[in-house]
Amino acid sequence: MVFLVLRCQAEWKKAEYAPMGSFSGVATLVADPVLVNAASRSSAVRAVFQLEGWRFQATLYGGSARRVAQHLAGESVYLTGERGEVSATQKHRRATQHIVGQLTNVQVASTWSDGSAFTRATNRIRRLLATGASRLPANEAALFLGLVIGDDRNQPREMINAFRDSGLSHLTAVSGQNIAFVLAAAAPLLTRMRPRARLVATLFVLAWFTVLTRAEPSVLRAAAMAAISVLCFTAGWQVKSLAVLALCVAGLVVIDPMLMWQVGFWMSSGATAGLIVLMKPLQRFFQSCHVPGLIAQPLATTTAAQIGTALPMYMAFGRVSPIGLITNLFAVPIAGVVMLVGLPVCLVAGMMSAGLGDMVMLPMRFGVRWVWWVAVIGQRCAKLMA
Repeated sequence: MVFLVLRCQAEWKKAEYAPMGSFSGVATLVADPVLVNAASRSSAVRAVFQLEGWRFQATLYGGSARRVAQHLAGESVYLTGERGEVSATQKHRRATQHIVGQLTNVQVASTWSDGSAFTRATNRIRRLLATGASRLPANEAALFLGLVIGDDRNQPREMINAFRDSGLSHLTAVSGQNIAFVLAAAAPLLTRMRPRARLVATLFVLAWFTVLTRAEPSVLRAAAMAAISVLCFTAGWQVKSLAVLALCVAGLVVIDPMLMWQVGFWMSSGATAGLIVLMKPLQRFFQSCHVPGLIAQPLATTTAAQIGTALPMYMAFGRVSPIGLITNLFAVPIAGVVMLVGLPVCLVAGMMSAGLGDMVMLPMRFGVRWVWWVAVIGQRCAKLMA
């Protein structure tokens, strides 16, 4: 505990030691750039760069914005700019993201480095997914990428609010469900390997998917739990799921104390705890109330997850959406299908011509629209209940 407190203090004070002033040198994108005010002619690009080990956020305009917008996390460029402190209103929030300052007057060169082989391979997949998703209308494409890899950068505010108000915002945050689907897709190859080779391959798949989804707090939790479970299974150890969750949360918080201020991390951890502790008792309760088994299991799963996320949701957003118990029953099964088959289908569509790609992505279009309709209807019902 003392070590954790000291780690937290060190992270909070980190910005005090960050170098400020003029900078010229190589900078690496930490996250994928985000287009700001896309509908406006004066659209800008917001990006986070790593300069000599320190993270700075920059808002870019004009030619620099256009050059940065087409690149992804892990790619590097030579730039010049002025390093300054983050505004007082944003300081706490940026500190939780390890951002120590603001970069202004940025001039970006036109020549970029694509990064390591692992970065190049991962970004190649993301670009191929973006190409495949572009076969869908813009809003459906944004939601599809959110469901499959947690990329919600292009989702309109109306869509974000609809999913939040209807209790479905967890669908666009990559978590254990996505990890399970990726491992299920890789299972035909993994099951043919010897135990040690299977362990290494499984850990590689988990690491690859974590990087592909940009190591969001929810996917970090899910991937860490999966890695611990695989290691215990290979070693022949019997470990309870709740112990794995506790070890995972404790380990990640020690490694990165700022995760304690990430809503996605606590939502993911709370939902998992709810599923582990409450799902089976709730399923037995619903069955004792003569609820059909086809409904009892998904209802128990939804209720357990909603109870687990109630506290962090209330603390973060000031409200809990009871309509989520119903909307999840209708949205999760279809969203699960999109998550399971969406990744390979989208990759195939990205390698095809526009016409063929449109046909391949047509089932995904129906699935994504169904989930969106459920969110919109749920939002309207939630407003009527308020």
